[in-house]
Amino acid sequence: MRLLRPVLLAALALVLVPLSAVAPAHAATGTITGVAVGPDGKPLPNVNWEIYELKDGSWQTYPFGPKLTDAKGRFSWNVPVGGRYRVCFSDSWYGQASSTSFWQPEVRHRDTCWPNATSHQTATTWTSTTAAPSKTFSVTLPRQGLGMAPVDPFFVGSFRTGEPITIVGQEGWRPTHATFTYQWMSQRDNALAAPIAGATSASFTPTPAQEGAWIFARVTASRAGYKPATLTTPTTKVGGTQHVQPTSPLQISGTASPGSTLTASFGKPASTYSEISWFVDGVPQPAATSYDAASSRFTVAAAHAGARIDARLKIYKKDAQGNYVDGSDAYQRAQVQVAGSRPVQALKAAPAPRGTATVGRTLYGPTGLTADPNATVSYQWVRGSTAISGATARTYTVRSADVNQRLKVRVTVRRPGWWNAYVSNSSTTVAKRALKPGTVKVVGTAKAGKSLKAKTAKWGPKPVRIRYQWQRNGKAIRGATKATYKLKKADRGKVVRVRITVSKSSHLTVAKVSKGRKVKR
Repeated sequence: MRLLRPVLLAALALVLVPLSAVAPAHAATGTITGVAVGPDGKPLPNVNWEIYELKDGSWQTYPFGPKLTDAKGRFSWNVPVGGRYRVCFSDSWYGQASSTSFWQPEVRHRDTCWPNATSHQTATTWTSTTAAPSKTFSVTLPRQGLGMAPVDPFFVGSFRTGEPITIVGQEGWRPTHATFTYQWMSQRDNALAAPIAGATSASFTPTPAQEGAWIFARVTASRAGYKPATLTTPTTKVGGTQHVQPTSPLQISGTASPGSTLTASFGKPASTYSEISWFVDGVPQPAATSYDAASSRFTVAAAHAGARIDARLKIYKKDAQGNYVDGSDAYQRAQVQVAGSRPVQALKAAPAPRGTATVGRTLYGPTGLTADPNATVSYQWVRGSTAISGATARTYTVRSADVNQRLKVRVTVRRPGWWNAYVSNSSTTVAKRALKPGTVKVVGTAKAGKSLKAKTAKWGPKPVRIRYQWQRNGKAIRGATKATYKLKKADRGKVVRVRITVSKSSHLTVAKVSKGRKVKR
């Protein structure tokens, strides 16, 4: 039975390559292991990898994907011994990283081929031999720019010659002030896709030259400081009257507010297959996708306040055996705007403020929470759960009112062209008063059998608690935790000193070590 084309394409798009993929069986094989790292040496996960093999005079690749590095930035693939290979990495993948997260990192890296080429044409070739069948290729990808948050482009139209097709969905792309370029592509069966001359707008009207051809469009967004991102629309065939049309258009009903349920519905003709997928500000919501149904429901969460929600319909005809009918695809989209304002998004927790949390001393809020040089970063210091009035600088001087209170700083990041604000709460630190500093010294005769005494002075405000730990050549002496210490034979020729720890309620604990005394032999 002939496979359903859209189902097949969807399956290919979701193939994830395991760490140790298996090539077709050969008499002898080696292993190519690739490692992608950033300029700081840290591994780069979810980076596309590609092995080029020289066959019949041209460099060919393995036609499946996405082929992605694992959490350690690695992949492994078996290859025939005797082959000639080139290894490349491309930091361009956007997609569902898990059931709850969408991969769109803040920083992107330059596409790089081993050892440091910018394309496979200029990469270095490696040959797998019987003596050296395997090799590890470690490639450093330089930083290229910030990463975008793209939206899968979609198109609508009749897909007939002489009638326009329009790309939609760019309004969800971030940053919002990116510049878009378009290139419509045409492909005949058993031929490579080729650009359609002059078809570089968001709308395209097919001509008789595209009749019966498959078409799609590449959408590229560019912005200074960002790595350009390119995504493609779905693919469909031009011409004829074979494109199925719903008996009623896709529409969304229900109240677009947090806590409500939206319903997307359309008139579904007989002998058709359909999918309704949902997007929130361009981010796919795969758990809400409905298959081969005339309606789909989506629950609006509090996190969706102020967002734009899309429902997208893909539909095609089925023949008597249930197979996809070539070129029968149709696409529709409906949108609603959710009431309210977009909530802040949480960044990972920042470390505790740097500095000593003592009255009169300065604490420092964290930096480096965003790689965007144009971002605005603001601070709010918090005592317990209450914002401290006027404490909105990166630094904060600890006050008497802070004693025995937990202090933290809330950092808010706002980026040009991004709707949401991003907030990170630091871990907390407990403020204390400072002890009045004092002294400690060792008195007595430094000879085995004699006793040494720790003498302290000026610590305050009194009363204070002092704990002792005697040390021999810098190491703690077990059980020697009193103010006096009787020297032993083991101390002969060694340096003995005492470490005191001074504490008081509501005050910062202080440790100090005395000068050493060398014990006579």
